[in-house]
Amino acid sequence: MLAKTFAGILLGLPLCMAIVGLGAYLWPGSTESVLIPWLAGFFPLWTVVIAATYMFRTGVRAWAWLAIANVGAFAALFLAKHTLPGI
Repeated sequence: MLAKTFAGILLGLPLCMAIVGLGAYLWPGSTESVLIPWLAGFFPLWTVVIAATYMFRTGVRAWAWLAIANVGAFAALFLAKHTLPGI
């Protein structure tokens, strides 16, 4: 139970940061105009990620899946930033 909680807190934070960054970056229009609404959704999203970690059977699985999700989210953010022109 404690491993799942720490997985949600420690790996959920960067995951939510990447998701919010990706959403703000890919949303149509200027990034400055959509940044505040995306930031307002950060803490509810982080709460959902922390709560979702309790769906895993073990803490090891929660750590593994959240690590994979972090790598995927930051890879998507990196690709979006370096491949989409003019944003």
